[in-house]
Amino acid sequence: MIEKIFIPTVNRPDNQITYNNLPEELKKRVVFVIQAWEREKYTYDSEYLVLPDTPEYHFSDYYCLPKTRKLIYQQGRGMKYAVLDDDLQFGRRNAKYIGGEDNMEMSKRKATEEDVLEMFNLYDAWLDESSVTVCGCSHVENPPGNKPYRNNASLGSALWINGSDFSEHLDNWELTDVRVMEDTNFLLTLLTNGYGNRVSEEFVFYNNSVLKKKEIPSTVWDTQTFEQTHKDHKIVEQRFPGIFTILYDENGDRVKGGFRDYGKVKVQWSKAFKQSQVSNLEDLFQ
Repeated sequence: MIEKIFIPTVNRPDNQITYNNLPEELKKRVVFVIQAWEREKYTYDSEYLVLPDTPEYHFSDYYCLPKTRKLIYQQGRGMKYAVLDDDLQFGRRNAKYIGGEDNMEMSKRKATEEDVLEMFNLYDAWLDESSVTVCGCSHVENPPGNKPYRNNASLGSALWINGSDFSEHLDNWELTDVRVMEDTNFLLTLLTNGYGNRVSEEFVFYNNSVLKKKEIPSTVWDTQTFEQTHKDHKIVEQRFPGIFTILYDENGDRVKGGFRDYGKVKVQWSKAFKQSQVSNLEDLFQ
């Protein structure tokens, strides 16, 4: 069973989109991850993980997000759990686009409560497989590939994790030195160490803060600069050469697009996992 659903949040006590779109059965498993200074503002009948009341965990600290995420991963040792951004809605694609039969009038629709429960049960079963340590939904913007899922592919914003798989290695990994691409840094660390992922082609998520960034302010991201983003990208590129690549145009400028239009990158997810298998074989024959 997915034991806990961690929802990190800041400055949104009255605008919990992900929580409000969960069935009542799943709301009982939610753990809001909040900053100490705003604990009294949250009145949901849920469990709370209150961050340490220190400057490094305050949202004004540049690395508060990756530090918060690592704290969640540490809390999740020994269990299957989810880490969901606080501004998500889930959707479901027409099965005809994933190799099945036509089962709805449109190409996709917003997920019902029954859909969300089915999705959680599916991910719970996937995490029992030895080849799947993390799984989740496709970004709604990504086109389906005429199959139910992809292995070792792009994930973000909504992760279902088997914390037992990598518990003994967690404290040795550098997961707190980048804010932008924090989840990519985490997932590539897992893949390059042989911990695979799976991405559903049927279930998708809508990230409201990205899709409606002019309407929904973000305490963490609205102050982000190009220079900070580029620095984070460079750290990840140096850590995963040939796997994570910053894209430049013929003039040496960043290719437009990507996170908040600060520049595109190329991530070779499958290659990251394959690299781990080659390394394991080399170790075996040494």
